[in-house]
Amino acid sequence: MEQKEIIQKKLIAFRCPRWKDLPDFDLYMDQVVLWITQKLEPLYFNQEKILTNSMVNNYVKNSIVDPPVKKHYTSKHLAYLMVVCILKRCYTLSEIANLIDIQAKIPGSNYKAAYDKFSTYFEIYLHEVMKKGNLDSIHSKYHSKEEELLCNVVSSIVLKIYTEYYLLDQ
Repeated sequence: MEQKEIIQKKLIAFRCPRWKDLPDFDLYMDQVVLWITQKLEPLYFNQEKILTNSMVNNYVKNSIVDPPVKKHYTSKHLAYLMVVCILKRCYTLSEIANLIDIQAKIPGSNYKAAYDKFSTYFEIYLHEVMKKGNLDSIHSKYHSKEEELLCNVVSSIVLKIYTEYYLLDQ
């Protein structure tokens, strides 16, 4: 099987961890970097760095991710870092911070449900684009402007991943 086919199969099989799949114990930074790198490896087939200690420190410094508590990172940190590592494929840190802020300001918003919603949309859209080369068959009925924004953000990311995949043998 050629490399491009292997990448496509990995992307079609990709599963974005849900909240319940995140470790329910605190991790040190090296463990966080390793865990996220392992989970997101299929998305980074162009061999760019997924996450490093200095990236984590930068996200904390820029208030995108809360600082660790006594050098320990929680499930909430992991969820934020997963989202940041996916979003950084298309968006600047400033844009990511704004997108997270929009989500946090939704009345009744809860970061666990928001993370699961992001993961679900990302997974569905990624599988669709990797199978068909487009998102034409996804017809979303949005319940809010924020949900529409989420779908548009996810669409842009998966279409970028597909474009990178398509260009592999060019």
